[in-house]
Amino acid sequence: MNKSMPTTHSPHVRLDILVLFYVLTVAGCAQPIETIEMTSFDPSHDQMAIAGYYRDGAMDMREKAASLAESAVRYEQLFGPQSDWVSGARQLSQYYAAAAQEQERLANAHAEIARTGRQHRQ
Repeated sequence: MNKSMPTTHSPHVRLDILVLFYVLTVAGCAQPIETIEMTSFDPSHDQMAIAGYYRDGAMDMREKAASLAESAVRYEQLFGPQSDWVSGARQLSQYYAAAAQEQERLANAHAEIARTGRQHRQ
C-alpha cells in the first residue's frame, strides 16, 4: 500500500523560495529606466547627455587609434615595414581616428541643439 508521507522541505528549498520572493518584490518596486533616443535631434530630449555619450565614444576611439599607431611602430621594428601586422594596425588606427571624428561631430551637433534649443537639420 502506498501511504503518503508528510512532505518536508530542506532549508535550501525554503531559502531559494525566500530569495525568489525577494527578487520578485524588488523587481516590482524598481523604477523604470529612462531611455534616450541617441539619434534624435529633438530639443525636448536631453541633448547634453547625448553629446556626452558621443564625446565619450570619441575619446575611446582616439585612445584605440593611438594604441594601434603605437602597435604599428612596434610591429614595424619586429617584422619590417612591409608586414601585414604593420599595415593592419595602421589601417585600424586610421579607422578609429575617422570614427572618433564622426563621434565628435555628432557630439558637437547635439551640444549645439542643447545651447540653442533649435532642432538640427540633417
